[in-house]
Amino acid sequence: MNSKGVIILIFISVLFRTSTYAQFNTKDHIQNIESVLALWNGNGDQYEMYTVANWEKLFEKALLTSIKLDNDSLTFKTQLALSYIYHDQAKFTKAIPLLKKIYQQKLKLNEEDYKTVLIKLEEEYRSFEDIGNALLIRNERIKNGYINTYWEIYRDCGLYEAAKKDYIQFQKKGYPNSRQEINYYLYLGDLYFALNQIDSARIVYTQGMKVAKSTIQLNKKTKAYRETDLLYFYGSLLGNITKCDINQLNYNNAIPSLLTDISYSYENLENKVRKMYYLSGSYLNKKNPQKAKLYLDSGIYIFRDKTNHDIYLFQLKTMANYYEYLKIFDSAYIYENLYSNYKDSIDTKKQENQSFLLLAQLELTNRRTELVKSSKTLEEKNNIIQIQKLQLYSLVSVVVFAAAFIIGLFRNSRQKNKNKKFIEQQNYQLTISSDRIKNQNDKNEILLKELHHRVKNNLQVMYSLLNLQKRRNKDEDTKSSLLSIQNRIQTMALVHQNLYTTGNFEMVEVASYIKTLVNHLLSIYKTELKEIELFFEIEEDLEFPIEYVVSIGLIINEAVSNALKYAFNNNSKGKLHVSLYSKSDNCIIEVKDNGPGFNNKDIKENSLGMKLIKVMCAQLKANYIIEKNNGVTHKIEFKI
Repeated sequence: MNSKGVIILIFISVLFRTSTYAQFNTKDHIQNIESVLALWNGNGDQYEMYTVANWEKLFEKALLTSIKLDNDSLTFKTQLALSYIYHDQAKFTKAIPLLKKIYQQKLKLNEEDYKTVLIKLEEEYRSFEDIGNALLIRNERIKNGYINTYWEIYRDCGLYEAAKKDYIQFQKKGYPNSRQEINYYLYLGDLYFALNQIDSARIVYTQGMKVAKSTIQLNKKTKAYRETDLLYFYGSLLGNITKCDINQLNYNNAIPSLLTDISYSYENLENKVRKMYYLSGSYLNKKNPQKAKLYLDSGIYIFRDKTNHDIYLFQLKTMANYYEYLKIFDSAYIYENLYSNYKDSIDTKKQENQSFLLLAQLELTNRRTELVKSSKTLEEKNNIIQIQKLQLYSLVSVVVFAAAFIIGLFRNSRQKNKNKKFIEQQNYQLTISSDRIKNQNDKNEILLKELHHRVKNNLQVMYSLLNLQKRRNKDEDTKSSLLSIQNRIQTMALVHQNLYTTGNFEMVEVASYIKTLVNHLLSIYKTELKEIELFFEIEEDLEFPIEYVVSIGLIINEAVSNALKYAFNNNSKGKLHVSLYSKSDNCIIEVKDNGPGFNNKDIKENSLGMKLIKVMCAQLKANYIIEKNNGVTHKIEFKI
């Protein structure tokens, strides 16, 4: 800032501290506030020239003054600047009321501020795990063409695999040697790390560091970015690579790398505090608890009035590790218990948000995939729960051995009674924790069952609506098309009915499913003039995932429907064979009739049935053969 700007800021700051509304007229106050706003909007480096804490105090006073003056325009502009200042310091509880007021008056915003307000408001809703409102804002951003991904929503709901796929598919990398390109690798590495794919995360972070280094060199000539911003990215990527090493118990060079990262985190307090906790753990590994406590306390102080659940969890875990290192097991147990309870509450909230996403049909075309993914997530959580139980049992064992050592050393009856009560309390806590985990698993199973039930019911509603439309329509071609659509809907509905009734949310038993489907089609197309025999040759006990079964069902639906409609003339005895069996690592499906066959010219160019069979075969990566003489035979072969 030039000397004139400094003088103006100091004058305005002193003016707000010493003046009262009675001492200055309205015009003076308005000019003062407008001067502050002009300095704020006129230079992008205001944080380097005037500390953010001073900006906060200055704008808080300016806001109070503009409210006293009853000047709506100045109040709105001051609220906008102050909300940005609060947000950048992670003071979300202060920022979100202002951002909500600004959003209600969004027509007053220019396009750039409108984009920024949407970003900050969504981030704050996500920080409070209000996924419903966050999703509304994200949809508004997508509708306006500002963004085209949902990966942050998925990530904050704990759906890291979905977040990674969405990010890779839709997130733009940006121009070479740009902030956007560096950010691309930074966030992608974070997603791999969240999935515990540590080697992949390290590769991505390393690539990001290369881009950051070349961007810093190029920026010395172009001056396109603030040097502090680029140094932050470089330091953050260096610290994240170190984080990967620590995760794999490699502490070589961890301390100097983390100190570099912390020194470059001028404005990103979340990154600074997170790396302080990693640094505290590194000093413990080097047997330096004094330094470990120093950085642990510093991180707690810096983030004392901020909002971030993940950082607070990390803080509790680091505290537990610190006291365990000092062998203060009472304190270690308290913080471990706080960590476990808080993590349980966050996991429960994430599961609720995951359910909200599924019920809101965030991605309609991927609904079946999301259901399977939820089932896998449940299995993974059960495994994690088992690991947590083992860890808790291990902790109990350590405490018991410690108590036995103390009893044997001092032979103190009072100490013996104290340890006994302590162990009973731990056992009681373990029992409560075990019951809570079991109840949560039961709730998750009920939720998945209800989801499949709702999907089946929704498909049945569509089936009924098409049935009503078919009855009202007199055109036979249209009625035939509607019937085909109904059959395809019924094919998918039967899959979800099977999952709902069996309680197996990952695999479908195909023998009963195919027989039910074919008999349903026969009941629709069979007439008194057609005598049709069905022959099933289906290998028992074959089970496939839901996405496989839907594709198989649609293929069989089209092949059997075509046979029942065209293969058998009136007064003829028809035979229809449906086979499904495994051979080595392959699965083979055959649908064969004894009709007259057909010529290629008999197939309509726009035949949806044949196109659908080919599309489903492509999804299964299957080989498809059709024989048209002496009846029609459809043969599909794919790897299991």
